[in-house]
Amino acid sequence: MQIKNLKVFCDVVNRNSFSKAATDNDMTQSGASQAVQQLEEFLQVKLIDRSKRPFVLTAEGSAFYTGCTQIVRQFEALAEEVRSIGQEISGRATVASIYSIGLSYVPDIQKQFREKYPKAEVRFLHEHPDEIYRMVEQGLADFGLVSFPQQSRTIMTTHWRDEPMLLVADDSHRLAGRKLVTPEDLGLETLVAFAPNLRIRHEIDRYLRQIGITMPIVAEFDNIDSIKHGLSVNSAVAFLPEPTVREELLSGKLLALSCPWLELLRPLGVIQRKNSSLGRTARGLLELMQQLAASEEEAAAASVADGHDAELIAAKRSFEIPAGPLEAVPSGDVKAKRKAHREQDRAAVAS
Repeated sequence: MQIKNLKVFCDVVNRNSFSKAATDNDMTQSGASQAVQQLEEFLQVKLIDRSKRPFVLTAEGSAFYTGCTQIVRQFEALAEEVRSIGQEISGRATVASIYSIGLSYVPDIQKQFREKYPKAEVRFLHEHPDEIYRMVEQGLADFGLVSFPQQSRTIMTTHWRDEPMLLVADDSHRLAGRKLVTPEDLGLETLVAFAPNLRIRHEIDRYLRQIGITMPIVAEFDNIDSIKHGLSVNSAVAFLPEPTVREELLSGKLLALSCPWLELLRPLGVIQRKNSSLGRTARGLLELMQQLAASEEEAAAASVADGHDAELIAAKRSFEIPAGPLEAVPSGDVKAKRKAHREQDRAAVAS
């Protein structure tokens, strides 16, 4: 039994196609089929049920595939390590990331990695958080990039960076002209929220409970782009990570409401499979990512030291969150009270 046959089998399953797996391995479709058949003869079991279209894995094939992917990835990492001794990084790596990380950070990471290691190849896959954990556990990705990373029996985590959360709204929102938005103000506003099954939603809900705020939820989405669209449609507010709305803030499409009391972060982290070593390319990529994050943190610290954020810091120090719970506004009264507030704001502007 050859390692090559193991890789072909994994590629057949991953691509759900003998012909595509054959192309990936520079062989004919007949050769790919023979490679899988040789494995079946060696194991004396059927791995793939070819009588169905498309083909499906047998119970034995599913169990073999799970272990096989780990063996192939470990072998490729070892081979890359040996070949690259004394040489520049020139291997391959696969990284799975949530969509918001892919949009905010991946383009710059890819650009700088290509400049530093032109012979290396990195493939980024953008997936749902649950799918990322599955891919890392099964060895389909070298590591994953997620928010609020969670350790488990098979997963280890490494902190990467923290993103400040902002309270954002459409530029026509009634709070847009306020110099300061207080927690009490939010009791009268509707919220476009993350879907209930996402960890970030749980953390935001917990933070709001902690400071005594109850906000009616007007819409729920599982991605940030939909939340941003929902702000104007629903004339609502949302808590979003700053990097994910940076372009909209610069263009003026969205506004960050002034909330010096808001101290909420979204931690981003790297997840890896326990008892599994990264190849040299994956390690080089991870080191570059950590360096970029450290450089940005140093730049942010220097900005504060230069007094660029002095006004915000002063406001934050002078503002105190009330010790007791804030008054909760019944959802039925929200529209009437919001209308009254808009009329007050218009009167103030007119005067």
